[in-house]
Amino acid sequence: MSTAPADGIALGYEPADDAPRREERIWIPAGGCHVVPAVSAALKAALLSAVLDFRPRRDARVVVLGAELEALDARARAAVRAQVAFLPAGGGLISHLNAWENIALPLSYHAPRQMQGVAPRVYALLEPFAGDVRALLAKLPEELSPFEKMLAGYARMMLGAPRLVLAEAPPRSLGPAERRQADEFGAAYLARCPQGTFVRLEDGHDEAGEAG
Repeated sequence: MSTAPADGIALGYEPADDAPRREERIWIPAGGCHVVPAVSAALKAALLSAVLDFRPRRDARVVVLGAELEALDARARAAVRAQVAFLPAGGGLISHLNAWENIALPLSYHAPRQMQGVAPRVYALLEPFAGDVRALLAKLPEELSPFEKMLAGYARMMLGAPRLVLAEAPPRSLGPAERRQADEFGAAYLARCPQGTFVRLEDGHDEAGEAG
């Protein structure tokens, strides 16, 4: 693995020297929107496990918000993890909660004092992308379109004002207009979190050469 300095790096992942695909290295400076092309299913799984669950593969080097993961104690890791958010293509919603409940639940659990006045904030996040925000918020996940699911996940993520966002590519089922809207999530995030870093992981190919 390289000894490149971690300062100023929002997200760094280097597999072990004996990994079968050494070209799969991610090294992203802090700030702005970034796209990581052709991310294999294996690399995405390893990256998310390392960054979100703090379970990196043996000998892998992981840098999150300028910190070497292996050098952090449990308290420091928790502090870093609280500043990282994941936006899955499917929204990552809980099936028996409507969109409003899915959006508000993490904030109500982790920062209940910030719930005051949260409804106008949610409307402001959704209105640029949704025609009828009230109707969207009342829907259960099974009633939401693929884009609406991702939009609900986007609003939930934004309430936490993370410093680093890892986002999956939009679902392939989106139409051209919805895909263009999903492409604007990064810019919308930076408009509200100008010091943040938005990283989109584009689907690549698995080891069999099929779409991941």
